[in-house]
Parts: sequence; C-alpha cells; structure tokens
Amino acid sequence: MKIRSAVTSLTILFVLGITKIVVAGNIEGTVKDDSDAPVELARVTLTELDMSTVTDSNGVFVFRNVAHGTYHILVSLHGYRTKSEKIDVGAGRNEIIITIEKGLIETPTIDVTGTFGTTDISNSTYSVSSIGPRAISKKRGENIASTIDEIPGVSNFSTGNAIGKPVIRALTSQSILVVHDGIKNESQQWGDEHGPEISTFDIDRIDIVRGPASMIYGAYGIGGVVNIISKSLEYSQSDNPLTYGSIDLNGFSMNSEGAGNLMFGIGTKNFGIKSFAGYRKGGDIKTPEGELTVLTPSGNRTLTGGMLFNSGTEEFNAGGKAGFKGEFGFINLDFQNLTRQIQIHEDPEEEPDATPNQRIVTNHFEAKAGINLSKKFQLEPLVSYEYNKRKEFESADDKDAGLPSLDLNLATFSGDLRMSNSLSDKLSGAFGMSLTVMNNESLGEEKLIPNYDAYSFGAYFAQTFEEKHYTLSIGGRYDLKKENIKETVFEVDSTGTPTNVVSPNDLEFNSFSGSAGAVYKPAGYIDIYANVGTGWRPPSEFDLYADGVHEGTGRFDRGLLVNDPELVPEPERSLNIDFGARLRTKYLTAEVSVFRNRINNYIYPSPTGMIDPESNLPIYDIRQATSTFWGLEYSLQAQPSDWLLLSLNGDYVNTRNDLTGNALPFTPPAKNILGLKIQKDNIGAIYNSYFEFTARLVAEQTQVDPLEAVTEGYTLLDAGVGFDFVLSKSIASVDLSVSNLADLKYADHLSRYRYYAMNPGRSFNLKLTVPFQF
Repeated sequence: MKIRSAVTSLTILFVLGITKIVVAGNIEGTVKDDSDAPVELARVTLTELDMSTVTDSNGVFVFRNVAHGTYHILVSLHGYRTKSEKIDVGAGRNEIIITIEKGLIETPTIDVTGTFGTTDISNSTYSVSSIGPRAISKKRGENIASTIDEIPGVSNFSTGNAIGKPVIRALTSQSILVVHDGIKNESQQWGDEHGPEISTFDIDRIDIVRGPASMIYGAYGIGGVVNIISKSLEYSQSDNPLTYGSIDLNGFSMNSEGAGNLMFGIGTKNFGIKSFAGYRKGGDIKTPEGELTVLTPSGNRTLTGGMLFNSGTEEFNAGGKAGFKGEFGFINLDFQNLTRQIQIHEDPEEEPDATPNQRIVTNHFEAKAGINLSKKFQLEPLVSYEYNKRKEFESADDKDAGLPSLDLNLATFSGDLRMSNSLSDKLSGAFGMSLTVMNNESLGEEKLIPNYDAYSFGAYFAQTFEEKHYTLSIGGRYDLKKENIKETVFEVDSTGTPTNVVSPNDLEFNSFSGSAGAVYKPAGYIDIYANVGTGWRPPSEFDLYADGVHEGTGRFDRGLLVNDPELVPEPERSLNIDFGARLRTKYLTAEVSVFRNRINNYIYPSPTGMIDPESNLPIYDIRQATSTFWGLEYSLQAQPSDWLLLSLNGDYVNTRNDLTGNALPFTPPAKNILGLKIQKDNIGAIYNSYFEFTARLVAEQTQVDPLEAVTEGYTLLDAGVGFDFVLSKSIASVDLSVSNLADLKYADHLSRYRYYAMNPGRSFNLKLTVPFQF
C-alpha cells in the first residue's frame, strides 16, 4: 500500500507538470565536413529531449516543435570525430551549421552523468569516459562489465562469462552505481555474483564517471557511476511516418554462444514508439588446454584446462518505449523485461558434478518527462517501478522441482522531481527531491537477508557557472534512509522450531553530501580540472544481517549485527579529491587524472580462514574499517596519419585498510592497454574498413589481503577487422575479432573462479549490426 500511495502522489505531480504550454520553434540544421561538403547519415541527437534523427543526402536535419530553451546537439558518425554544439531555440526557424572533422580519435564531448543536465566535456569537473554507438556494437560483451572493462579505472569482477560487476577505482557492488536512463539499478546488488540486470542491447551510449556521485544520485556511488543510455526514439521530419529499426547479431566461439536482438520503431512528427526483443544462449566455457599453477590461500594448485562444467547461460530480453513531444516538451513511457538463467561452475575438487544455478527475472516500468515552464526553467518528473525476482538453486534437480535455496522478491518504487534552470548563458543548474520505497521478501529455505521495508528521501541542488576560461560548480544534498526490518526465521530444527530468528528492528541513517569543482582552460584545447566531493552509503540489509550459505558465491557470510548484536552500525562516508587535465587537438588527445578517496566505516567482506562445518564453505565476515584508496588513470590517442591510430591507456589503484595496514580484498591489479588501428575511408561500397590490434598488460597483484593469494601478471593479445556499409538509408557494420589470440593460460585477480579455473581461452567473435529505415 505504501508503494501504491507513493506512486499515486508522484503521478499527480507528473500530470500537473504537463499543463504548462510554452512557445516552440523548429531546429533546422546542416552537417558538413571540414571541406564544406554535406555529410549524409550522420546521427544527430537532441540530448535534453531524448530524441534523434539522421541527416539526409544534403546533410540536413530537422527537429520540430522544440520549446524555447538551450539545448545540446550531438553529431556522430563513424570515421568522424563526434561534435557537440549548443543552441538557443526561439520561435520560428532556428538554423545551425555543424562542421565535423574526419578522424579516428574517439573521445567524449559531453557529460550527462556527472551533472544534472548536459555539459560540454571541457566544462566537466569530473573524470569522465564514454563509449558511443559504434564502439558498443564492436565491443559489446556478454554483460555490461565486460563491455567497458578496457576503460581506464574500470575493471570486471566476474563469475564466468554471464555475470560481471563493474569495478571503479577498486570499488564495486553498492559502492558504485549502475544507472539506466536515470534510474538506479537496484537488483540485489549486494551480492558478488549479482550483476546489473540490464541487457547489452538497445544501448546508445555508456558513460562512466569516476569519483563520488552521491550529490547527484543519493546514497551509494562512492566510487563512481556507470550510466547506461538507451537508444532514443526517432520522429519523422515530414508528414509521412518514419519506420526504422535494427538487427543485432553476436557470436562467441569459446562457449558456442549466439545472441540476437530485433528493434522496430515508428515515428510521426509528434509521436514515437519502438519495441525490441532479444535472445542469448551460451554453452560451457572453454579454457586453454594444458596446466597452470596458481597460488591459493592454502598453497599452490595446478589447474587443468578444458571445458568448465556447468558454466552456460540463457537470456531473454524484451521491451518497448513510447513518446510524445510537443511545444510543452516530451513524455516517454518505457518497459523492459530481462529473464536470465545462469549456471555457476563449482570447484571440481570439491563437487565435480555440482550444478548450482540462478534464475533472475526483472521487470522495469518508467515514465519520464521534460516540461518547459519557460525558457529558463524545465520541470523533469521521473517515476519508475521495478520488480526483481531472484531464485538460486543448489542443483539442476532442485530447479526442475521448483525448490530454490534462495528466493528473493524485491519491489522498488523510485521517483524524482527536478527543476532544471538555465538562468543565463553562464549560469545553470537544478534543484529537486527524490523518493525511493523498497520491499523485500525472503522466501527460500536459505534466508541470507531478512524481510524488510526501506524508505529513502533526498533533497538536492547544484549550480554551474561557465566563463570562457574557467568553470565553477557546486552542489549539495541531504539524504535520509529508514530501514524497517521484519521478524524473519532464518533456521529451524528438525521439529520445525525456529533456532535462528531476526527480531524486528528500525534503523535510520542520514547524511549530507556535497561537491565543488573547477575547470581552468588556459587554451581552447586544454582543460585542467579539480573536484572535491563527499559520498555516503548506509549498510545494506545484507551487510547487517547476512547469516548463512550463499550458493552463488560459494561462501558462508556473516553480517555486522550477527557478529556483534550490540553494534551501532555506521554508514560509509567518503572524501574524494580528483585532479586532472585533458588535451584535445585534431591529431592528439590525452587525459590524466589522479585521485585520493578516504572512506570512513568502509564495508567489505573479509575471509576468516575458517570453514563452516555443515556446508564445508569458507566463512566470510562483513567488517568495517576506515580505508584509503588512491591512484591514477591515463589515456592517450594519437593519429599520425589519416589511416593510423595509436592508443595507450591504463590505471593503477592502491588500497589500504587503515586499521590493519593491509590491502583490501579484490583490489584490481594495474593494467596498460596498447592499441594500433589502421582504417581506410572507403573501398567501393565499403566504408571505414579497419584492422586493429591490442595488447592488454596486466601486472602481478601482490597488493592482497593476508587471506587472499597473489596472482601473476599476464599479457592478452586481441585482433579484429571490420567495416561499414550503407543499407536502407542506414549504416550497417560487421566486426570480426579474436580475443586471447595466443590462447594464453591465466587466472585474473578479479575472477571468482581464479583458485580453481582458468579464464576463457581463444575466442572468435562476430558482431553484426544492421539498422534500417524506410
């Protein structure tokens, strides 16, 4: 009932917001190259209104009925450097000419994640990276984390190929945020093997912000944000409806995996709708043949290559989106479903025939609008409801019999009411409030976490002042979270009498978060930026009450209040300092950033060295200690000729538990990635044909918790070829790559299988993307 009341209240505000109508105009633009020739089939996105179109044969594009205001137009086309232009829209025709340069360098041009609006990257006070549409179609992995793990400062905490958790600056799970179209992904993210429940298809762009984001997104996000932005709706530029869509096909040989997605949409001048459906199925993972000796906490162990039994996956995703735009602004409605079945490979020395598995179903509903109250103010209501059902089974037989060991149902309502402002050409920002209501039911034999209700409220503001040579930004936020823990029976004896019961408990946490940053631009191609920000994270219900076997992680977890019932839990609070510089020229781009993040009451799982006698699994305790993280990221792209691109990027992070003086568990090793790309403009009907080669150098990780083991360094070689071609007024692409080209035997430090299984061997991968329009 409480979730229903919250939905009703936010819906009323949502409806009231669209009653104000303002004057609108049309944006009529032309995209040209640096020789003044028109550019056809360039993708043009009006970022604030979440709509896009493509240029015609004359390089012309049109956005109709755009309300008065200031907007960012993003233009992208493979073989050209992405360009962002700002435009002030008034009544009638608003003309603009955008010139894009041919080039192979790919860098972000706007920041929509580290701010409440859209900011040119030269004015961003954060360390930001981005992957655009063409790079996503080429790099799309089996999950979100594997798609972005080559970005500096980002790693993949993996459980086989199906599950990947993004790691930013050595922080993961609920210490970072995964945001999908403005909504935090909540799907029981406390679990090491609980990946973001988001499909890798129907994605236009992925932005990564390194550093605390609590000021913008509330609790969590101490380490950074992964912002996943779906493909925009398209509207017709003429009186005739526009029909469009795309077909995406992926294949991976190392687990005989195939995946496909079909998207289809229709747009008129003011109404747009699209739907999509996809399917993915992969078999057992193949690792390199032969033997590899690795260190484990109990000594050396020899791993044998071959197929990893019970490591397959199956996935179905579907959804739809509808939108209406007019002089008032826009309204979008969105639905997505993701259903996944995942097999978990167990240690073959302990249970060679074990078949644990998971089934996760996530349904997500969202309504979002941008209501133009005047040229200076826009009301942005957003409401969402997500239902995540997670079942974990000890065996395939249990799954067939419908007997889950872990059965969690999580319902989450989220609402945000924001007032964005553009007070002048130099001053802009936002203020608003947010509400989240959560209800969890633990229904399985193994509870692990109690039944609970949780309520979060936040109020925030932020302003940015932009001058020619500098930018200043400041913001603050207050958050309150209440947790209503319900009585939950964790264990019973043979007669059914409860032996382990969590008693009802009411907990409350609150915090102020803030951020202040500055950018100095001594020249038009150099930005020097600094940011000081605070973040916070209240202990999750798992952190507090976990007490039992977690089949997905192969651990026996014990929470803070299980070890010390008298403990008064404290939230994590962080202070992060970032300093960096960006260089952008036609033939060279570079960025370097250094950071220090000190987190009080940092929450982490720590191995105890003990074994649970009943399950024979290692016991991990959830602990808290003040911890310090510091490190750096860098990236460099150089284009010495029209056809050659050289790149170098990498990162290093150091962690320290200030209580013990030891490193924290699961600290990513340093990595450096060298790349070479040769690309030709066109060969007949083939465009942007390329060959690329990368070498990923990962250092030995000696920075480990005393109950962890050191992992050896390794060098992975990858190679790929691909090209674009025009089909049905759109640009299609084909990419063929080979990962782990040398079939190297290795165990990655952030693989949860590393003590008993190698990482995947050589894989031939095919990616085909065929958009269409008629």
